[in-house]
Amino acid sequence: YINSKTFIDLNDESKCVYDVGAEPFFKFGTNQYGQDIFTCLASGARFSFLLAISISAINLFIGACIGSMEGYYGGAFDMMTERFKEILAGVPFMITVTLFQLHLANKVGPVASLLFAFVLTGWVGMSSLVRTQFYRFKHQEYVLAARTLGATDRRIITKHIFPNAIGTIITSAVLVIPGVIFSESTLSYLGIVNLSSSNTTSVGTLLAGGQAYLKDFPHIIFFPAIFISLLEISFNLFGNGLRDAFNPSLRGAE
Repeated sequence: YINSKTFIDLNDESKCVYDVGAEPFFKFGTNQYGQDIFTCLASGARFSFLLAISISAINLFIGACIGSMEGYYGGAFDMMTERFKEILAGVPFMITVTLFQLHLANKVGPVASLLFAFVLTGWVGMSSLVRTQFYRFKHQEYVLAARTLGATDRRIITKHIFPNAIGTIITSAVLVIPGVIFSESTLSYLGIVNLSSSNTTSVGTLLAGGQAYLKDFPHIIFFPAIFISLLEISFNLFGNGLRDAFNPSLRGAE
């Protein structure tokens, strides 16, 4: 923080001595408002991570509950739920986000509106994955033995089937995080979602802000773009590592 400065040569403003502090230095440069891009990117990445992790956790919880009941009980409940999921999956995500931003953002805010839009259809893929895993394991010998010994459906689902499917489920839940961040960045860049405020920013907001200055100041959009690229690569490698840890038989497979 610079309190004051004393000029040595009044005709040369570059030659000055600061009484307190030092000459400002910005590692990634500044944006169109004079803000430090490195600081804005750190704050935006934190917000994007929190949003993506929250959406992934909610989708995991809803998808695990519905998918486990579908896969375990099957029958009419499974058929009706699958038809309902097909209807939700057929709704374009872009239209859902746009409608939520137009009619819901004024009441609950743009962040909560975006969260609802992601959760509305995001749990469908997770529930289908859990359903597939339950169909795979529910006829195994240890499940039949537990049922013969008088274990309840709840115990069979939570203690016998779900722990064996947790590896694939957790891996898919982790890979949802970069997808959400990329989708949020795309929506913010296109101007569909506006997450910029006095104390909130996101990676997509930084990309959208530097769009008008891309010709003269490409660094404004360059560093957020590099961040998203490295994030996608890192999470893909992290997901492969989780898959190998939970299922060693697939180690090295692409």
